[in-house]
Amino acid sequence: CLVGSEMCIRDSAFLVFSLLYTPCVAAIATVKKELGGAYAVFIVALQCIVAWLTAFAVYRFGMLF
Repeated sequence: CLVGSEMCIRDSAFLVFSLLYTPCVAAIATVKKELGGAYAVFIVALQCIVAWLTAFAVYRFGMLF
């Protein structure tokens, strides 16, 4: 991709989101089994929020240049 192009920035943000979002179902099931359902939901929500905010920051930072 061309450095600075919108497609490259968008792809980078998607890559960051994919690396940070919720892991596989087996990992969440294990957390639920060992720590309880409320904590598992909290972990899923927190990971999705962190992934979205980080991807948003990458996209916005990339659009500055």
